[in-house]
Amino acid sequence: NLYRGCFHACAYCYARPSHEYWGFGAGTDFDSKIIVKEEAAQLLRRTFNRPSWLGELIVFSGNTDCYQPLEATYGLTRACLSVCAEYRNPIGVITKGALVLRDLDILTRLSREAWVRVYLSIPFSSDNVARKVEPHAPSITRRFETLKTLAEAGIATGISIAPVIPGLNEDDMPELLDRAYRAGARTAVTSLVRLAGSVQPVFLERMKEAFPDRIGKIVNRLREVRGGALTESA
Repeated sequence: NLYRGCFHACAYCYARPSHEYWGFGAGTDFDSKIIVKEEAAQLLRRTFNRPSWLGELIVFSGNTDCYQPLEATYGLTRACLSVCAEYRNPIGVITKGALVLRDLDILTRLSREAWVRVYLSIPFSSDNVARKVEPHAPSITRRFETLKTLAEAGIATGISIAPVIPGLNEDDMPELLDRAYRAGARTAVTSLVRLAGSVQPVFLERMKEAFPDRIGKIVNRLREVRGGALTESA
């Protein structure tokens, strides 16, 4: 994870509690106080040079988005991808950011000489709904355009329909899968929303504010699918 915290400000982000480790809050601090790992590429090269490194798959954005807006300034993801391409190390990317297209040259090289798959995180079919839940992320329309451009360039692509929020976007899945397939994606992953620790109060507060007429349904449906609990750890 090249960045801790994420400007996309997704209400449901499961990484929010990790921000508390650094002494920040899981709410607005997570969206506004971003930690940047400026030496990431050098540390990655050092890891690759260890005899114990066996060329394992590296996934970018396992925690927070590697193509959030700060990447346009710092270029840490591009620097790390360049190291991966140099060592021909396989990589995966999960992102909401259209900025991934800036690195199409390196991704193409990795696709040719190693292995790469890029997943676009697109959990909603409506731009209007997405703006309320992921206020600073690129539009759904832009994300599908990004997916199409990557696929047309020969990059293996997929769609991540995550999280599924019962009562809000579960019915979007057929349309999302169809649009993703038409955009060139050939794989899909999905997961149920996780509300562990401090994610839960942030999520419920923002859902109540954004969808006052649906918050009851969202809570009830979550309890239905989890046997009465809102999250696994409850």
